[in-house]
Amino acid sequence: MNYVAIIAGAISVMALGFIWFHPKVLGESWMKGAGLTEDDMKSPNPMVMVGALLMALVIAWAMSRYAGHTEPGMSQFVHGSYHGLMQALMFVAPVLISKGLFEKKSMSWILSGAAYWVLAITLLSGIVYALTPVVEAVAG
Repeated sequence: MNYVAIIAGAISVMALGFIWFHPKVLGESWMKGAGLTEDDMKSPNPMVMVGALLMALVIAWAMSRYAGHTEPGMSQFVHGSYHGLMQALMFVAPVLISKGLFEKKSMSWILSGAAYWVLAITLLSGIVYALTPVVEAVAG
């Protein structure tokens, strides 16, 4: 298990979130959909950030369980990104979209959150795979 890869992948999720949800990017729209104001966001609860980082570490750890094999002619970053993209599109996005629909959230709020997680998991997976050494199969 490559702890550096796991930590780097988790940090990438947090860094992307700081950019994605910044008021100048999609943050204003997201806050409106979530019923939050800029004042609500000025003093975030540190436990929220700790919890988010822990969940990102869980996702990175889960992806690291599959890293270490290679696809001929493909970079490890691209290979990992592909695996992350497929997981995010087939599992994460449908769950988030369904949840948002039941909660009667706006479509822009639902799609911005789902798109963030698709991109975040794709990036995280690419980083985890790229930083995990490839294990060569031993011919028996």
